[in-house]
Amino acid sequence: MTAPDVEDKPYKIIFDGKGCIGSGKCAEVSDNWEMSLQTGLARAKSNYVDEDQLDDELEAVRVCPARNGDGVITVIDRRTGDEVEP
Repeated sequence: MTAPDVEDKPYKIIFDGKGCIGSGKCAEVSDNWEMSLQTGLARAKSNYVDEDQLDDELEAVRVCPARNGDGVITVIDRRTGDEVEP
């Protein structure tokens, strides 16, 4: 699958599903996240988001209880390659 244009979706969501504990907090604060009924774990509907979705994604990072250590949700600015801090 090809990534969308950086101008349209400048942020990339990286999700480490192995660290997900299935609390669903991310899905409570962001429409981009959903809980899988099969696995009981979260998953992003899209790995690329725009400026309008950024605040919700950063809130998902903040509320994730699996955030200890490196965390399981990371938001990258595709224009710079830098992590966007919540």
